Parts: sequence; C-alpha cells; structure tokens
Amino acid sequence: PPAARYGRDLFSEVSRYAAAVEAIARRGGFDVVHAHDWMTFPAGVLAARASGRPLVVHVHSCEYDRSGEGADGRIVSIEQAGLDAAARIVCVSHYTAGVLASRYRVDPSRVRVVHNAVTRSELAPAEAREKAIPEPLVLFLGRVTFQKGPDYFLEAARLVVRQEPGVRFVLGGRGDMLPRMIEAAARLGLARHVHFTGFLSGVDVERMYAMADIYVMPSVSEPFGIAPLEAMALDVPVIVSRQSGVSEVLRNALKVDFWDVRDIANKILALLRYPVLRRALVEEGRAEVAAMRWEMRGRLLHAVYREVRP
Repeated sequence: PPAARYGRDLFSEVSRYAAAVEAIARRGGFDVVHAHDWMTFPAGVLAARASGRPLVVHVHSCEYDRSGEGADGRIVSIEQAGLDAAARIVCVSHYTAGVLASRYRVDPSRVRVVHNAVTRSELAPAEAREKAIPEPLVLFLGRVTFQKGPDYFLEAARLVVRQEPGVRFVLGGRGDMLPRMIEAAARLGLARHVHFTGFLSGVDVERMYAMADIYVMPSVSEPFGIAPLEAMALDVPVIVSRQSGVSEVLRNALKVDFWDVRDIANKILALLRYPVLRRALVEEGRAEVAAMRWEMRGRLLHAVYREVRP
C-alpha cells in the first residue's frame, strides 16, 4: 500500500515544508523558483505564487518511473499540479520528456531537456585500482525495486552461468524487492553465483566498481541513470537499458531492452569472451565521459532561467 511505501507522515511533512518555503518566499530577493521532483513541487508552487516569480520544475523521476501501473494517485496529482504551474519543465532526458507527454498533461513548448553528467575528479582514479578477485564479476548497483529491473538481471545471470559457470554476479543495494530477489536466486540455482551486498555508499561503491568487469543497468524505466557514467569513468564497460535517459547520450555502451534477458546475457558473454571489445568500450568510454561536464549542463540550465526571468 502507498502508506507502506512512502510512510504515513511523508505527505504532511511535504505540506509543512511547502508552508515554510512560502513564508520565506514572501521576503523576495530571488529571480526564479526551482523545484526538484514531487516532494518539493508544492513548495515551489506556493513560493512562485507568493513571490510572483516564475517556477521551473525539474523532473529527475516521476511516479510512473518508480511504480509503473501501481502509481500512487496522490503523487501523480502533486506532480501534475507542479507541471501545470511551471513556466518551464526541465527533464533529465528526452525519455523522461516522453513519459511526461504520455502520462501527464504537459505543454511541450515549456519542456527543456538538460542531461545529467559525471565529474571523474570526484571519483578515485581507475588506474590506481587492482581487481580483487580472479573470477569475472558482473555488477548490478542500485535500488532493488521494480524500476531498476533486478529480476531481469537475475534471469540474464541464469543464462550466462549455463555457459560460463565461473562468472560471479553482485547485486548491490536494498529495496522492497530484495527478499524476493534472494528467493529468486535460490530458485534459479544461482545461490553460488550471486552475492547480495545490501546498501553500499562511498568507498564501498568505489571498491565494488574496482572488482567489476561489467556493469549492467537493466532498468524498466530510468529517467537518466548516473551509475553507468560512474562505471565508465572508472574503466568498467557498461550494458544499459534502452528504456533510460543515459542511453541517449552514450555511444560507447552496449544497449538492450530490459525485458530481453537473452540479449542481456549474450552481451555479457560477448564482453567476457572478447577482450578487444571490452578494451575498446573502456578506452572510448573514458574519453566520452570526460566530455560530460557539469559546467556545460549548468550553462544550459542558466539559459532556461534566462527564458523565464521577468
């Protein structure tokens, strides 16, 4: 139920935050109100109304991305109210803009796309790393939820180990599907092949990338997806879902449909069996990610602000 997923007090906290922001906004001293995703949309709407300043809403993810057909109607209504009030709607990908167009009431003339980026200097240099285990390791790193497609990752793993039984798979993260995924690994005969790490952050994430030979993002609906960029910045070749924003900006990644577990498995096997392919993706990907600077994204966002400033 929605209360279990979001917590019984979350909606009241969103309302309290909105009221506090509205009071602050009455003091003025700013040119644009910029709200990110549904929990801040009510605050953004009230702040824009109280100050007379234009509202920009930034959609990093919507309720249909997270929950599919099980979307919480309360969240959808809040999202729609924010979209209705916005002078501009910034989406992190054309994929997300398409989801909004199909699921919400949106004026396409107000939509702008500003992709995410990654800063390699924020991460430890890949050349300083050494692989800690001898076996090939395939990594899933993210929330273990419907949106991220962990079940497709396990189905692909089952097909891979039939041909390459020495391959290890790591499913890093936590979420409401984790107990089911642990049971599924046992049911699929993967208990010796799949390792569940639970939630990882900071240096543990970096260590995980250092051990990985391949990173797989089989997301069902991913507005963008920063993790593949982080993996590429650390010289890990990636396989990404076409149902994602990041697939729009990556040339040096293997792309799959999330439901096609046979194709996912075949691409994992290709990367394991053909070092030349893996090396090409790593080398070209390193240069590709290095060009994706936040400074450039910032300039695009500043241009959006200039469009709406009174």
